[in-house]
Amino acid sequence: MVRLSCLLMLAFCCAQAGAAPSDAAGLAAAMRQARLSDGFEVRMSVQVTGADKRLRPPFKIAVIGQTGSEWQRLLMRGISPNGIRNHFFAADNRSDGTFDAIEYDEHASGSTEYDPQAGLFDSGMVLWDMFAPWWNWTEQTIVGTDRTSGRQCELIRSRHANSISPVSEVVSCVDRKERLSVRTQLFDARHRLLRTITVERSVRKESGMLAAKKLSVIEADGRMTELEVYAGDEHYRITPATFARLDARTNERRRR
Repeated sequence: MVRLSCLLMLAFCCAQAGAAPSDAAGLAAAMRQARLSDGFEVRMSVQVTGADKRLRPPFKIAVIGQTGSEWQRLLMRGISPNGIRNHFFAADNRSDGTFDAIEYDEHASGSTEYDPQAGLFDSGMVLWDMFAPWWNWTEQTIVGTDRTSGRQCELIRSRHANSISPVSEVVSCVDRKERLSVRTQLFDARHRLLRTITVERSVRKESGMLAAKKLSVIEADGRMTELEVYAGDEHYRITPATFARLDARTNERRRR
C-alpha cells in the first residue's frame, strides 16, 4: 500500500504525521508535500458497476509514478485480462500548466494523444483526478464540517477561474489530524456534481502514514468504480525507459 494510495486520487490522500495546518491554504500545501516521491508502483484490482447496476468484468492495472515540486508523471499499464494487457496510458503535469497525455500498446511503434478528462479502461478512473491539480489552485476555503466513512472531517473548497476547464470546483472532506481526504467531490462551472471519490478503507503503514486501501468513484449517472490496492512499492526505480514514449511525445510537441 504505497504512497500512490495517497497519490492516486487519488489527492485524496495522506501526509506524514506532524502538526496540522491551521488554515485551508496550509492544508493544501501539506497535501502537495505529501505527494512528493522519487518513484512508486502500485497494483490495483478494479470493478465497475454500470449505471444499469450490472457488474462489468473486473480487471487489474499497475500504476507507476514520480512526483517533484515542478512536475508529476504517471504511467498506467493494463495487467489483465488479455484485452487490456500491456495497454498503456501515460501523462505528465507541469507547474507551467502544460499537460501531456498519451496511450499506446507495448508492441506498437507510435502513440496517440489522450484526453486527460476521459475515463481509463472504460472506468471512472480519470487521469486528471490522479494528479489532484486542485491542491495547486489559488482559492482554498474551509466551508464547514462533515462526517464520512466514520471520520470527522473539514470541508475544503478549491476553486479556479478557468472557464474552459470541465472541473471548476472541488470539495474535499479532509481528516485534519491524518491529512487524509476521505471524500472528494468534483463539480463543473454550473455546480453540477460530476463524480465523488471516497476512501472506503484505509491502513496505517509502518511509517505511521495512513494510506487508502480501497476507494470508490461514483459518477453523475450512477456508475461506480471500485479500486483496491493489492501490491505496491514506494521505492520503485524509475529508469529512462519508463517514460520514454511520453518524453518523446512531449519533446515533439515543444518543437512545433
